[in-house]
Amino acid sequence: MVRQRALVLEDEYLVALDIETTLLGMGFDTVDIATSIAGAVTALETHIYDCVFLDVNIAGENSFDLARALGERQIPFGFISGYNDTSGFPEDLKQAVVLGKPFDDGEFATFVSGILGKHEKRAPSEAR
Repeated sequence: MVRQRALVLEDEYLVALDIETTLLGMGFDTVDIATSIAGAVTALETHIYDCVFLDVNIAGENSFDLARALGERQIPFGFISGYNDTSGFPEDLKQAVVLGKPFDDGEFATFVSGILGKHEKRAPSEAR
């Protein structure tokens, strides 16, 4: 399946633009940026996304509830964060994929592949 559309939840706009540029270079057709959790929720109500990238801390709010909603909807997601691990995450999100900031294009490509690969490996068994 060719990935068409991604959502980036990031409140640092220059970081979001860098992620957008990298995703477009990886072959994504559309990358939407949300700078608030409310903006991300609206985007998710409006469009169908192949994957979502979440900053953990968005203007003092965490994105954990949004991550849980994505998991329930089986939308692949990963966290991009200044936190390099999940030690401070809620127990149910400790297995989430996290990319620590700063990162380079190679690390980001591996991160994206991991998110998409993890989801695609689960999908056939869940469909039974």
